[in-house]
Amino acid sequence: MITTIVRRISTPITLISIEKETFGTYTFKFAVPEKSKWTPGAYAHFLSSDLQNGEKVNKESVRELSIMSHPDEKFIGFTTRIRQNPSDFKQCLLNLKPGEAIRMFKIGNHFKDKGTDKPIVFISMGVGLATFRPLILEHLKDATKFASMININIDRSGNFVYQEELAKLDESKLKNVFVTNRDDLYRVISQCINSDDNIYYVVGSTEFNKSIRDFLLENNISKKAIVLDE
Repeated sequence: MITTIVRRISTPITLISIEKETFGTYTFKFAVPEKSKWTPGAYAHFLSSDLQNGEKVNKESVRELSIMSHPDEKFIGFTTRIRQNPSDFKQCLLNLKPGEAIRMFKIGNHFKDKGTDKPIVFISMGVGLATFRPLILEHLKDATKFASMININIDRSGNFVYQEELAKLDESKLKNVFVTNRDDLYRVISQCINSDDNIYYVVGSTEFNKSIRDFLLENNISKKAIVLDE
């Protein structure tokens, strides 16, 4: 029953390439199917099979992942960490070859364009930065609509995704800060809260989102100025 439903509501996407971002971290790029649309900051559900060989859908074969690509880039991509002894889902991804397909369904977005011209502070943990990459690119496209941006990413491993790419973007509009511990993270955020105009976008684990939200609220940031990935 579930397999039949997923087959009906999902769309096959064909692998273009697998690119290693940093140690144990890979970006998977797929061709965009006709009529498939998404907005910057979106996520989707991905099934590690194309359902062409009698496979059954179960919770282990599906993951919700951020779409790291901007619609203008003409590919659908996601970035994920794959360590030793990966899950069946991630092992299936690693085994994919260009031209092979998986399926995608249920696209959503917690960070839809709010039309703000206020400065934006992006705060992310690890590969959570994948959510913000297309938003950053979108905001840079329209310099008259959006004010400056600060991108803060924490990764204890020091293996930061997109670091070199983001460093090449316009420094007058985007400041990137990469840290490896919570003390430095809170110090950098504290430097941002001197402005009453900022909007804060936060992506990470449930615990991370809560701790950042609590920190901002304790420092008199309005609830309306905090947008969480939830």
